[in-house]
Formats: sequence, structure tokens, C-alpha cells
Amino acid sequence: MHYWIIGAVAAIGAVGGFVNVFIGDSGFHLPKTEDDVWQPGFVGIVVVGCIAALGSWATLTPLDLVGPKATALALKTGDIANALIIGFGGAKWFKSESDKKILQKTAAIAAGKNGNNDAAKTIATATPLQALKTAIKM
Repeated sequence: MHYWIIGAVAAIGAVGGFVNVFIGDSGFHLPKTEDDVWQPGFVGIVVVGCIAALGSWATLTPLDLVGPKATALALKTGDIANALIIGFGGAKWFKSESDKKILQKTAAIAAGKNGNNDAAKTIATATPLQALKTAIKM
């Protein structure tokens, strides 16, 4: 049995997730909590890319991996491309969900404060974390 193929699909998905780390404003950092908001960091994003790629590959490649009817595995170029794209997309979705929570918290804080045109302009163009910090300072 070629279990290395499963590892390769997971690793390629992790690469897709890792590429996603550098897109947007989340940056390259370890998981942390800042302003009461948990940020998954590059570790969380890479893990999600890995899991997404494995899940996609498993649904597209229904095989018996153990037992008397175990099927030999083969790694095709389509599997590699799919793992890379799904790993990237899964990580992007995960980052979007994290940003959504930050922006919801920002809106809740800003709604409870007096109007501030300068803060509104900053929030409208800032990254989610910068927007949250601006709302907290209002």
C-alpha cells in the first residue's frame, strides 16, 4: 500500500494553505489572541489547507485502503493540482471566517459609540484588525 500518496496529498494541500498566508493582511505569525479575538496564524491556515485537500481527494478517489479488497493508490497530476487548489481555497475560506468575526466585533463596538468621521474613514479602508483597534479607541 502506498500511504505516502496520502501524505503527499496532505503536504500539497498544506502548501496551498501556506501560500494563502501571504495573501491579505493576516501575516506570518503563530496562533494568538489579540483584543479578545483568536487568530489562527499560519499554523491554523496550513492545517486547514491540509485537511481540505485530504477531504477533497478522499471524495474524488473512493478506494478501499485496508482489507482484502485494498486498492493500490496512484498519484496523478490532477490529484496534485486539486490538492493545491483546494488547500488554498480551504485556507482562504478559513481566513474569511476569522475576518468576519473580527469585523462583526468591530461593528458592535463602533455602533455603541458616538459618531466619529475620522474613525469611520479609517475603519472603511483598514484591515479587519486595524478596524477593530480603531473602533476600540473611539
